[in-house]
Amino acid sequence: MSQKIDEALSKYINNKDLADVKFVVGSTEKVFYAHKIVISMVSTFFKNIFYSKDWENKEVMGVTELTLPNIDAESFKVFLEFAYQRHIEVKEDQIFKLLNVAEKFKIEELKKYCIEMYDKTLSKNNCISYYEFGKKNGIEDWTEKAMHFIEKHSNLIFENENCFQKLSLDTIKTVLGLEKILAREIHIFKALVRWAEYQKETKHKDDDKVTLQIILKDFLEFIRLDLMSFDDLQEIQKTGLYSSEKVLEYTIQLSNDKKLNLRPLTRGGIQLRDIRVLLLGSCRRGVARLEHLRESIMFGGIQSVTIVDIGNTCPVFELMNEHDAIVLRGRNGSEINNSSVLGDRLARYVEGGKSLIVIAINTLINNDGYRIKGRIVDEGFIPLAVGDRVQEDQRELGEVHLPDHPIMHGVETFKAKDYTHVIGTRELNGGTLIASWNNGFPLITEKRKEEQYGTVVCLNFHPISTKITNDCGKAWLQETDGAKIISNAANYVSMESFK
Repeated sequence: MSQKIDEALSKYINNKDLADVKFVVGSTEKVFYAHKIVISMVSTFFKNIFYSKDWENKEVMGVTELTLPNIDAESFKVFLEFAYQRHIEVKEDQIFKLLNVAEKFKIEELKKYCIEMYDKTLSKNNCISYYEFGKKNGIEDWTEKAMHFIEKHSNLIFENENCFQKLSLDTIKTVLGLEKILAREIHIFKALVRWAEYQKETKHKDDDKVTLQIILKDFLEFIRLDLMSFDDLQEIQKTGLYSSEKVLEYTIQLSNDKKLNLRPLTRGGIQLRDIRVLLLGSCRRGVARLEHLRESIMFGGIQSVTIVDIGNTCPVFELMNEHDAIVLRGRNGSEINNSSVLGDRLARYVEGGKSLIVIAINTLINNDGYRIKGRIVDEGFIPLAVGDRVQEDQRELGEVHLPDHPIMHGVETFKAKDYTHVIGTRELNGGTLIASWNNGFPLITEKRKEEQYGTVVCLNFHPISTKITNDCGKAWLQETDGAKIISNAANYVSMESFK
């Protein structure tokens, strides 16, 4: 019955027929017609105005006219739709303006709707804006949820230039002061520098006296140099934002630390020794190549990597779920044991918030006998489609699309010995391209299928180096940064799982 009433009323949205109130809204003075009884049912603010004996109103031909110069016209239109039919379509960028309308005109039902929409749309792209809006308008629930989200997903947020670089001074200090941030300190520092560069470009472009040092004067104290590695400290020194003496002090402190791997990896207290990685792989040429891949995973400080031969067994989910991250390496020339079952279990693992690295070569080859199957492929979890294996002449690292991504930290060169084997597709299944080969094929990709799921990273290169076999042309040169890419990826996805 109520649905039929709403449908009947919807015909009168901004309709002059029988209207007894006219709203002139916004700077453009857009006109909307409505009916006092309908508006009064949802807004006590307007009800008190319409039926107050003391209110002097402008009335023409029985129609009351109200001017609302400081209200967004598009949001007011959505409010009218809500008043007449109780269900509306709201875009994410309208929520703030619509909530302003709900707050100003005391429309509790619309306010509740906006807050529900907020819960559904909160993401790495808007959490900062939501926090600042909640702070400005005294909405404690919003600020608490947004700050919890920022702490939990800080690694992604510090990489997101669009949301971080426009922060207010107060919010910058609040975020930098958080003690449970799950992001590497060097990435926090880089985000802060990008913010300062944005301030310089937009607010002090023509003032040469305003330098990055001046803009960052009150913020550098928030950066924890004691959580940085040797590479991080070298990078810090190149910026000139800290004195050489300061950087040297922390370099010496790091050199004297006999328990390097026991240091926290982030402010959140994650330690490299805490991370447990499960390497699912098999190789027809023996265990040495899997051991070599394990060595690369451990290159960045991870201490626990367990190998399971998926040519002979399909690991149970309980074993998989005991680990913080999984690395999947397909088997060349042989089938993966119970490939579809393993693929289903991997999908369940990622759905539970844990993260995965897929070594694409062989694992995603267009051959039903060798590749991984099941839901992990069928439902698009992996950020690279199944494709043919392509052999190319000597190839190397091409364009780095996300240079500040944690996986690219410290990576300068990457090169195959004589030729490369790659999955020759550019289909990313909705994933993000981090870096490409110099022939344009994807080299490193990532995807988070749903906000609550874990991250899946795909490495589209042969995972062995010339250190283990100098007669294999597709191996990457050990003097380049292949081990760094693999270990960075392992650290990155493990930290995502810890969240």
